[in-house]
Amino acid sequence: MTDASSGVSGSDSSQNAQNAANQAAETAAAERAAADKAAAEAAAAAALNAVQATPVDLSVSPTAISQLSAMTVDTAPSLPSLQTLGGVPTAATYADIAQATPATPAVTEYNAWAASFSITPNDPATVETAPLSAFSFNVGLNHVGDLNASIEARMGIAPAQVTFAGKLSYTDGITSYSLSGVAGPFGGVADPNYGLTAELSKQLDFGKLEASLNLNANPDGFTNGRVATGVTAPLSDNWNGYARVGVGFDRNGANSIDGTIGADYNAGGTSLGVSGSGRVDTRTGDVSGGAKFNLGIKF
Repeated sequence: MTDASSGVSGSDSSQNAQNAANQAAETAAAERAAADKAAAEAAAAAALNAVQATPVDLSVSPTAISQLSAMTVDTAPSLPSLQTLGGVPTAATYADIAQATPATPAVTEYNAWAASFSITPNDPATVETAPLSAFSFNVGLNHVGDLNASIEARMGIAPAQVTFAGKLSYTDGITSYSLSGVAGPFGGVADPNYGLTAELSKQLDFGKLEASLNLNANPDGFTNGRVATGVTAPLSDNWNGYARVGVGFDRNGANSIDGTIGADYNAGGTSLGVSGSGRVDTRTGDVSGGAKFNLGIKF
């Protein structure tokens, strides 16, 4: 007779075998995962470790230095001289060149502008009595060279106004030229004025010739101008004489003629000047004039 429990025993044996196989598979998978993790950590650690580079010897041997120092320099490179280090403009060796003190290069200055600042008036006695409207701050730029130039802004306090002025001048030792201009004041209630003056001075055999032209305008246009010329000549060792004449004009033409004649004396700290001047209004015929006498003595 068959045992009723035999079928159950067979089923338990199969189940136990299956469980053992599953555990073995899980163990193997865990071992592979651990091995993969260890390999990844080892690779990451290797990437973070600094690589110690092999030192490179950059020194030059005494023999090479001796050979280089003894090489001659070819000042005119040619095909036969390509075995040397030619090109340095001297007949010395490279060692001589290395030991020589280099020459200090000359410094040439171009377009050099110097800043300027001043306050007007600057005389202490005048400052004490001058009204606030007489004060101005002056800032500008000055250039000195073959062509002299200056640019200036004059800023008043009471009222707050600014006036611009500039000048260009050139001289070749015999003839001098200059061109100057002014514009302002800007600000406040005053109308600005625009002025332009051209001057010429030429040294002649008998003295110096001077000429000038001045033009003025406002926002409405041209207002007035003046053209003048004069001659200065030596009269003796210490005396100089001069004569000048000018013509004034406006939008309607010439309106005045003026002239001055005089002489100056200067010697040993003593100066003396005498002059006479006159003016004629060409429209009314009125004549005005005067005489001037100046004496100066230095002790």
